[in-house]
Amino acid sequence: MKTEIAMLEGKEDFTEEELSVFEQQYMSVMKNLSDMTKQKKKIEEQEKLIKANLGKVMDEYGIKSLDNQFLKIIRVAESKGKATVDLDKMQKEEPELFDELIKDYPKTAGAKKASIRFDVK
Repeated sequence: MKTEIAMLEGKEDFTEEELSVFEQQYMSVMKNLSDMTKQKKKIEEQEKLIKANLGKVMDEYGIKSLDNQFLKIIRVAESKGKATVDLDKMQKEEPELFDELIKDYPKTAGAKKASIRFDVK
């Protein structure tokens, strides 16, 4: 485990041999991590599609929440947020007019997209 010791001591340059040994020792771990990451991405894509479809159907039927033996689902409605003043932008672009013109720089805050919330039982 020479590579691990070198890393702990703050060594920045590794020989090709050290890197090769490290790679050989941890190749299965790296493959597992790669495989799991790919699976996770696929599952997240599927989850996104299922939530979108479920949200669409819940909207069509006017269902706001549902509770069964598998899930508790809450349909969170879309929200546009409210207009506020972007104080940082105002201070940077017009510092001398900051107090007078604060209402001229609207900023949307708190916007939310429609979503599905659920708890697995």
